[in-house]
Amino acid sequence: MAEKKQRRVTESEKRRHRKAVKRNRFLAKLGIFALVVCLVVFGVNKFISSRYQTGEQIDNDIKTADDLKDKVVNVLVCGIDYERGRDLGMTDVIMYVTLDVEGNKVSAMQIPRDVYIGDDVKTGGTKKINGVYAHGDEENQIMNLVKAINDKLELKVDHYVTLDMDALVEMVNWIDWGFEMYVPCEIVLEDKATGNTKVLIKEPGWYTLTGEEVQLIVRNRNYRSADTQRAEVQRYFYASLIKNFTENLTVSDFIKVMNRFTQYLTTDMHWTKIASMAKFGFSVDFNDMTLIKPATHGYNVIYEGKTKELNIQHFVKEDLAETLNTYFRPYQDPVSADQLEIPGAPPKGEVTRDWGVVAASTTTIGALLAGAQQ
Repeated sequence: MAEKKQRRVTESEKRRHRKAVKRNRFLAKLGIFALVVCLVVFGVNKFISSRYQTGEQIDNDIKTADDLKDKVVNVLVCGIDYERGRDLGMTDVIMYVTLDVEGNKVSAMQIPRDVYIGDDVKTGGTKKINGVYAHGDEENQIMNLVKAINDKLELKVDHYVTLDMDALVEMVNWIDWGFEMYVPCEIVLEDKATGNTKVLIKEPGWYTLTGEEVQLIVRNRNYRSADTQRAEVQRYFYASLIKNFTENLTVSDFIKVMNRFTQYLTTDMHWTKIASMAKFGFSVDFNDMTLIKPATHGYNVIYEGKTKELNIQHFVKEDLAETLNTYFRPYQDPVSADQLEIPGAPPKGEVTRDWGVVAASTTTIGALLAGAQQ
């Protein structure tokens, strides 16, 4: 057998070998890092996505036209109330929100829960918009309301978000520094079972509140003007919420809220879409965030064939048409009042009291906060 000759490794080969080892180690570390990143992203995605319910997508014919999708996004946001343990939830809060991405503006319309939606829409007999959610034919109940708003108001809906009202308590209570809210009036709570009352807030001002207190304030209807005053109080809640988040929110806070808050949320959006929309919202100046409550006419009515008196409102259609065209149809042709299918008169029956017209109210988050500081 021939003797194997030894060959001396040159310095050049040693250098090439050392470089190859370093390169392989770097690639190995890079591969591990990439794997870890993928696992973290996948894990975060699975974790956050599992925390909320994902609903079905909205039909394309209800969504914003393709040529406007980069300019505007329309979202229906509803708070679902299961008060007194009832199985069927009602939309205690209804907000139609338009994100004008091109104009860097946000407009939100407060739709009163007692608005008359029409006799042709299933509501469980109340004829009110807050009964549409639970009494329509759609398996995904929010689609009942999405379709009604599209049909009656000629409004596009791209996405929806529903929140169990218990989310309000969680959202406020996780804020470590304390939730500060401006309350614009005295808040007197009434126990409907006993008739007893309790003063929760004695006078207007800024208060540091718990989630339970905020929920009582936001849901309270014990006012002479019922939903009108309630909508005004809710405006200050929205303004205070935005102020608290924009001035104090940190990354760790965001993770905390996603962990605790999303379990009460149902939406058709992926969480990255929600985060993207939130980022846009926080970039908008307070004076370009507009809250609108259109004019309504209120009545007490006993419906035909019924004996129970109900409070109900209907939109003032000319005012409504102007509001929708001005704030919620950017880059679209206007829609006249005659084209709206929403009723402009009360349901048939005996009107026992005419409360009159409550004028439209339009303000900005900036104006609300400025007024609260005075």
